[in-house]
Amino acid sequence: MGSACIITDSSAQFSFPGFPGNKCLQLLQHQFNLVNSANPHEPFPKSGELPAYTSPSFSPKIVAPSTEDVFVQVSKSLPIYDDIFIILLSKEISPLYQEAEKITASLHGHANLHLIDSQNTSLGLGLLVQYAAELIVKELPIEEIEKKLRLIIPHIYTLFCTPNLSYLHSAGVLDIGQATVGEMMGLFSLFLMEEGKLNPLQKVKTQRSAIDFFIEFVDEFDALRHVAFIQPGMPGINESKFLHQHLDEVFPTTSYTEHPLNPFLSTLFGPRGFGMVVMEDLEESSTDR
Repeated sequence: MGSACIITDSSAQFSFPGFPGNKCLQLLQHQFNLVNSANPHEPFPKSGELPAYTSPSFSPKIVAPSTEDVFVQVSKSLPIYDDIFIILLSKEISPLYQEAEKITASLHGHANLHLIDSQNTSLGLGLLVQYAAELIVKELPIEEIEKKLRLIIPHIYTLFCTPNLSYLHSAGVLDIGQATVGEMMGLFSLFLMEEGKLNPLQKVKTQRSAIDFFIEFVDEFDALRHVAFIQPGMPGINESKFLHQHLDEVFPTTSYTEHPLNPFLSTLFGPRGFGMVVMEDLEESSTDR
């Protein structure tokens, strides 16, 4: 097998930053526009510093890496590697994939380009990238690596929950009526990423009710490779301990990690947003059957 690298974007979060194969990883950087200004290169505040509501003076937007940034990143890797896996966040929530699609169609060089829509973001994207790096380190044939990646994508599930619905309105996910009513009632809205789209599931009254929903969700699976919990900054969500305890009892061999909201998710879900990513273990599931 020849040399290979992975290009992903900065919405990705990784369960283990020093994962095997991470030296072959390159990042395309998102920027953030906080007040509808012409300058997207503003430092993004920590999630704990964000207001509970968006407003005319604070309406954060995610700015995807420019076409030029993507072109430069891919172009400089073309003569170095035999294969380049470009694994990006869902095309349903960012135009980045479509831009990369145009660029890869026009570029020709030494390397073979493998463009993949993760249909996810954050830890969902990160777990897919880590899996790709693991397969590269094992020196599997390139065709098998791409097949395994596309096979696992529908088996990575992400649940999100937030009471900060005005952020979802600013992102174009909810209309103003839904956001206003939900926040007035103090509700926590649950969403599931399906085929790359954020689909509303239901509303609950408390964080504990949301965690109970997460626990019911993981119980639907036979074998899990990894579960990651995403939470706001300090003091975090104390109820996450119930999820961890449940996983220890029901899925004792499944790895579990906890992570803070990154700027990308803070922009979408606000400072009190949280979530869970579940990655199935397809090899163990097939063995059980």
